[in-house]
Amino acid sequence: METFRIRPGYKSKELLIEFWGDHRSQDFPDIQGILANGLNAKPAKHPTLDTATIAMATDEFITLWKYKNGEYELDDDIWAYFIHASENNEQVIADIEEVLLASGQFIKEEADFSEYT
Repeated sequence: METFRIRPGYKSKELLIEFWGDHRSQDFPDIQGILANGLNAKPAKHPTLDTATIAMATDEFITLWKYKNGEYELDDDIWAYFIHASENNEQVIADIEEVLLASGQFIKEEADFSEYT
């Protein structure tokens, strides 16, 4: 099983999800697919980022997904994998947590919120 934690962004109250493990290995669960199926989420054009240019320049892939309770960004770079939700943050993060745990492929690791203030 792979692990994730829900924590605030640095010096922020907004929650995000951070994944541990080699997220680019063939054995790592397909986060995008799990969430697309579990939330009935659909990809959307990012309103401010040119994701192809960012990917070529930094090896970072940012995609925007929408579903009934809001939207979230999958942020995949060489070092880490994060999920951000700028609107309806707590609800979106809670929905994603539920889907990840229900998949049986992830366990949640508790985060010390004081590390991010």
